[in-house]
Amino acid sequence: MTDWSQVKFRASSWGNLMTESRDKKEPIGKTAIAELIKIYNQVKYGRKKDITTKAMEKGILCEPEGITMYSRAERTLFYKNEVRLENSEFTGHPDISNNQENIRLATQCHDIKCSYELDTFTPKLLEDVDKGYECQLNVYFDLIGDQCQSGSITYCLVSAPANMVLDEQRKLLYRMNVATEEAPEFKEAAAEMENLMIFEDIDYRERIISKKVTRNDELIAKMKAKVPLFRTWLAEFEQKHMSQYPK
Repeated sequence: MTDWSQVKFRASSWGNLMTESRDKKEPIGKTAIAELIKIYNQVKYGRKKDITTKAMEKGILCEPEGITMYSRAERTLFYKNEVRLENSEFTGHPDISNNQENIRLATQCHDIKCSYELDTFTPKLLEDVDKGYECQLNVYFDLIGDQCQSGSITYCLVSAPANMVLDEQRKLLYRMNVATEEAPEFKEAAAEMENLMIFEDIDYRERIISKKVTRNDELIAKMKAKVPLFRTWLAEFEQKHMSQYPK
């Protein structure tokens, strides 16, 4: 049997884990239970579903340029964090901070999101900070230390790498079923596609939308208070699971 009393909860899980139950008789809501089952499968069986989309692929490839853009806009050097942090309740991997040598000395922590296209970037101007991201950032603040008091979810509109543009144009060529790449209709469509993926003509400052998040010690305390409840639920779930099978 697994020792669930020691399990630590990832920063990215807390948006779902903090959803409240609609039934006052139930201490844990359905969304939180669904997240706990994912955690159960990952811890007990080492299974974690990783879904990669074109937008996620671009986000990974373009993150360094996004960090550079944001540093330039804020006139502050931010550094990619390579260290996964953990304490007695949480575990997480903050994106960037303002301390190069030791993230545990950072006073700021930020999460960088590279938008796939202009039409998914500009609507962020009208959106409030997602509650899940607020939880995630506050877990990072707690993992880093008391001096880390602020951060952001920052969206960057970075041009797609050349190989990604070419890959999309090859797919377009196949879909259009034209004779060659020299076909006028393909050349026009390929140029339009490139225009939708390259943004160097737009001032870099207009390609950053930053949603500030400040440390919320009350929220951090609420998350920590739920940890014993979640650990107990996981232990009871495993017991229920294993009781189905003869010894």
